[in-house]
Amino acid sequence: MRFSAQVPDLRQALAGSEVQIARSVTAGMRQVTDGLKEDLREDVRRAGLGQRLANTWRGRTFPSSGESVEAAAYVSSNAPKLIDAFDRGVTILAKGRKYLAIPTPDAGVRQVSARRAKGSTGNGLTPAAWERETGVKLRFVPTRTGGVLVADAFYRRQAARFQRRKSFQPIREAGPAAGRLFVVIFVLVRQAKLRKRLDIDTVAQAWAERVPGAIAANWSV
Repeated sequence: MRFSAQVPDLRQALAGSEVQIARSVTAGMRQVTDGLKEDLREDVRRAGLGQRLANTWRGRTFPSSGESVEAAAYVSSNAPKLIDAFDRGVTILAKGRKYLAIPTPDAGVRQVSARRAKGSTGNGLTPAAWERETGVKLRFVPTRTGGVLVADAFYRRQAARFQRRKSFQPIREAGPAAGRLFVVIFVLVRQAKLRKRLDIDTVAQAWAERVPGAIAANWSV
C-alpha cells in the first residue's frame, strides 16, 4: 500500500526566486513524509498490531537529494497485503477442504524463522513446523465449528519471555501413565474474520491537507 503527495506548480502562486521556492517545497515535503510515516506507524500501534508491523511503513521524498519545486512525498508499507487486510477488514477462507490453523498462546510462539518455514508462503507458525520444532505429535479433536490440535499435557508452553522467539525447544514434564489431559495448540476454522482496525485514509488525508502549511512554514524571504 502506497501514498504519495504532490504540490501544484508554485511558480505563479509564490513570489520569489525558483531557488527559494524549491527549498521551501522540498523541506515541506520532507516534513510531510516523516509526519505521515510516523502517524501511520502510530495507527498500527494504537490498533494493537505491534511495533514490527508498524515499522513496515517507510517514507521517501523525491528528489532524494537536492531541491525541487516538484518535490513529492512517498510513503509505503513493506507488508501491503497485511496492512490492507486490517484497513478494510477481510474474511480469510481456507482453500479447498482444509482448515486455517490459528496458534493459541500455549503454542509458545506465533512465528518461526524463514529458514525453518521451509518454503511456506510466510513465516507464520504452522502445525507441521510446531511438530518439527518441538518433537511433540499433535492430535486432532473435532468440534462443531472445525476442530483443535492438541498436545498431551506433559508438554508445557515456554516461559512468557520466550514466546516471541522465532525458534524454540520443547519443555517436557513427566505426566501420569493414564488419564493425561491435553492442551490446545491450534484452533482449526474454515474461515477467519479480520475486523477493520486501521484508518489509513483519514491519516493520509490529514497530512495531504497540511502540505500547503508545511511549505509555507519553510518559506524564507
